[in-house]
Amino acid sequence: MNTETVAERRRKVLVGELPPHFLRLAVPVQQVAEPEVVQPRIVSFVPPNTRGRLSVTILEANLVKNYGLVRMDPYCRVRVGNVAFDTNVAANAGRSPTWNRTLNAYLPMNVESIYIQIFDEKAFGPDEVIAWAHIMLPLPIFNGDNLEDYFQLSGQQGEGKEGMIHLHFAFVPIDLPTPLPEAQQVQEDAPAPLPVEITEEDTKEIQEMFPTVDKEVIKCILEERRGDKESAVSAILEMTAATEST
Repeated sequence: MNTETVAERRRKVLVGELPPHFLRLAVPVQQVAEPEVVQPRIVSFVPPNTRGRLSVTILEANLVKNYGLVRMDPYCRVRVGNVAFDTNVAANAGRSPTWNRTLNAYLPMNVESIYIQIFDEKAFGPDEVIAWAHIMLPLPIFNGDNLEDYFQLSGQQGEGKEGMIHLHFAFVPIDLPTPLPEAQQVQEDAPAPLPVEITEEDTKEIQEMFPTVDKEVIKCILEERRGDKESAVSAILEMTAATEST
């Protein structure tokens, strides 16, 4: 029989500073995983039947007339094959706009020229074409030389009488992949991949994102990417992103 009194039990009570863990709940610590870093996917795409990469720098223009009551706000549109690129707007530049904008484009096979239009940007109503030029690509650039020159502009004043535009050309050829030897080619009896049907809706959806890219170019890229819209958009972005370089 326990004869210990209450007073004796009280004398056994711990007196002094309590330990740090006194009356503290033990909560298990959960390890939070570090977020996974997803590297961006870099898509490198060269359109089929490409001759090389053409670089055109639109430096400036000297126009013979300022059309309108106020000074013009000119910008250039350059068409290489089926793709068009716009420069920045030279605000209030009048007859002497300066752009210094470099445009890079893939040059298709059998394309020997570019087409340039100069527009006057309008605040109200459509932009007005004030000059244009059809320029044959200088032959020396295909031998690795850079070429800078002035080219005549046409317009309301007549053929070659609207002024001059100052351009710089450069060209870098693209090495096409070497065909595999016959021994390494796919056997004739191997099943060929089924063709992918590209609908009008697929083409229109991407064309709304890239209104300056020709419809046939978009369809060709979709066929090359076997209908993969995300991959096709990445390829077109790579083609058109060069217009933002200076």
